[in-house]
Parts: sequence; C-alpha cells; structure tokens
Amino acid sequence: MPRRVKIFTFISGTGATVIESPLEEQINDWLGSTESRIVSVTQSESERHGEGHHVTICVWYEAD
Repeated sequence: MPRRVKIFTFISGTGATVIESPLEEQINDWLGSTESRIVSVTQSESERHGEGHHVTICVWYEAD
C-alpha cells in the first residue's frame, strides 16, 4: 500500500498556550475517522515573529 501523509498546522497566537490547542482535537478526530496504520509521526515547532508559536505535525500512514 502506498504511504500517505496528513499534515496538521497551528499558530497559537502571541502568549497563547499550545497545550490546549484545537490541534489536538483535529488530530484525534482525524484518527477516529480514518482506517489506517500509522507508520511515522514528525513534528516541528518555531516562533513566528508577531504571530506566536507555530507547530506542524505530519502523520505518515498506510490506508486500509
């Protein structure tokens, strides 16, 4: 089966926390609705001047 990737990205806003971000719910909703096997997960984080904390999560998977 070909591998695929699902990308989630979130900018918290200046001073906001990423602990309780909507990103967590987006990932959980997607995982609950997708029949697949996760192969790998990658994450990157950076500060965006004047915008806040930027997080990108990539979930590599093989669809059933």
